[in-house]
Amino acid sequence: MGRRVEVPPRDVSAPVRVPATTTTGGKKPSGVYSERHSEAQNPLYQQWIRSETPLKLVFSDGSALTGVILTYDTYALQVKTPSGVTLIFKQSLRWIAPVADAPSTEDTQ
Repeated sequence: MGRRVEVPPRDVSAPVRVPATTTTGGKKPSGVYSERHSEAQNPLYQQWIRSETPLKLVFSDGSALTGVILTYDTYALQVKTPSGVTLIFKQSLRWIAPVADAPSTEDTQ
């Protein structure tokens, strides 16, 4: 079995962004469907998924992981690695690049 990570409970005092798909009372949609949301990542992720591109994912702490994206959503990536399938939260990532194009981890520190 792979490494286990303890996930702390969610801070209930923190605001939660719930995407609205329609507006009511003249309000603008909230969360990820606002006009500030960018769809720039979608074509790239879809291309990487279709071609099963090996990717290097480098985390905020400088550690790295190599794998293939299986699927994604607004907040997370499901990645197939040599040790199995894992869920990566996007906020923990510094960058993602195809393995052939990826700089070494030392170059980013």
